[in-house]
Amino acid sequence: MPALSLTKAHGSRNDIFVVDGAPLDHFATADELGRAVGLLCDRKRGLGGDGVYFVADHGDGSARAWFFNPDGSEALLCGNGMRCAGRVLLDRHQAESVVVQQGPYSFIVRDRGRTPHGVRQVSVELPAVDFAPAQPIVAEAGANGEYVDRRLAAFHPSRHVTAVAVPNSHLITLIDAYDEAELVETGRRVAGSPDVFPIGANLSFVLPLSEDEVFVHTYERGAGLTPSCGSGVAASRAVLSRLGLVDPERPVTVRNPGGVARSLLQPVGDGLWQPLLEGNATLVYETELDPAVLLGDGPVHFSGEVNMAEIGAFAELSRENLKVLHEAGIKPTEI
Repeated sequence: MPALSLTKAHGSRNDIFVVDGAPLDHFATADELGRAVGLLCDRKRGLGGDGVYFVADHGDGSARAWFFNPDGSEALLCGNGMRCAGRVLLDRHQAESVVVQQGPYSFIVRDRGRTPHGVRQVSVELPAVDFAPAQPIVAEAGANGEYVDRRLAAFHPSRHVTAVAVPNSHLITLIDAYDEAELVETGRRVAGSPDVFPIGANLSFVLPLSEDEVFVHTYERGAGLTPSCGSGVAASRAVLSRLGLVDPERPVTVRNPGGVARSLLQPVGDGLWQPLLEGNATLVYETELDPAVLLGDGPVHFSGEVNMAEIGAFAELSRENLKVLHEAGIKPTEI
């Protein structure tokens, strides 16, 4: 099999590996693929990451992509990861925008310049949000398939929750004070209740900070507590408007422990709203691996030059973000 060329990047400190080529270009079976993804993402035996995007570049500014969680399960989208995959393609083709196909969806990724810190920004246009997905996120969703701002004992004894697909399944809860242990406990309860949440879901707690800013932290299906979740940002932003708290087309700054993003909703007809997610896509390093190495027991090593300029620029932005969160009384655990 050919060497596996990969770029390690991050969006709001979601560490993502972007691999050139389709999964079956490198691994013969689904079992091999799952083992390889698991080892690559392992932070002790592998190179350490929150997921892997395989990207088959068509050479014309378009590509097809597949995303896998650290446990080897496939997901319909990783919003932060799509920013990273898109950044690789934008640079490769020296383009203002690229189109990435994943499953039945097309994602337009655009270059958004750099912050004053020097951090490269990109935006992703996600599929329209769906509050009544064909596959219900909550088993007892009503006849119209919606589950909006309701209390559910199996979820939490007192919190209200809203279900939305973007297209990943999400559960969103607004809070008035952040308790990380409560988020983890609730996320584990969701993961352990397939009878109530039949297709599984990411869970985000959303704490308003001001009229135009919120704090969002997500417990992700297949990954646990992460520094940031791009589709969780978009889902949280959509719920703010569904509950009448923010006009859909108004940009909202979303702070995660891992960084800062911006999101708004764009009308796309028939009462549908398409989320736009904008944030960093920081390149960490590039390297090549023998695929056979990822089918062993590790450890996995890489040789290559680390992009210290981009890492340093993001560190400055991150310090500024954490200062804002600490001043608001939010001190999430370093992940």
